[in-house]
Amino acid sequence: MTCYQLLFMGDAILRSELKKQRHRQLIELISTNPLMTDEEIAASLGVSMSTVRLDRGILSIPELRERMRTMAEQATSRLKSLRAEEVVGELLELEPDGWALSVLNTTRDMAFRHTNLVGDYYIYAQAATLAIATIDREMVVVGSARLRYRRAAFVGERILARSKVGTYKGDKYVVSVHTRVGEREVFVGRFVVVAKKSEELV
Repeated sequence: MTCYQLLFMGDAILRSELKKQRHRQLIELISTNPLMTDEEIAASLGVSMSTVRLDRGILSIPELRERMRTMAEQATSRLKSLRAEEVVGELLELEPDGWALSVLNTTRDMAFRHTNLVGDYYIYAQAATLAIATIDREMVVVGSARLRYRRAAFVGERILARSKVGTYKGDKYVVSVHTRVGEREVFVGRFVVVAKKSEELV
């Protein structure tokens, strides 16, 4: 075997190892954040978007829209306290009485007049409906809430809200909701939600 052939073989092995490592990183990135766009993945891995698309195809990882649709279908099938259309934003993940995840894609009609600032009531509505959706009961209402807005959200940003059930006693549950845009925290809410029987609401 010539030196050239040895070099070529060594180069091919190195490329193969680098590709396997990149595939592992890609799988880990999407497992950690299934809402990452191809552009964000490419930037994180230091490769082109076409390389990311090719790698996704090899690994049978669907594009973002398809991942979101699948996640939403699975989450809404577990939803009990609200109808899917009552959740502000799109419900992506739900572990009843545990935690939930939703995304709100902001549009121009959500902004305050003459600004690009998203109305705070959309952020609150996303968090409150997610807190309710997390509870695995037929009828749930917000009893009280402690809220803190950390920063503004702007038109075009994707707002990700994650809820987690903390303590509960009887029919009262404490649900914390953290809302982010990228790595920046936008909103934190601590909701006390109450599971009601339908006859109690009459």
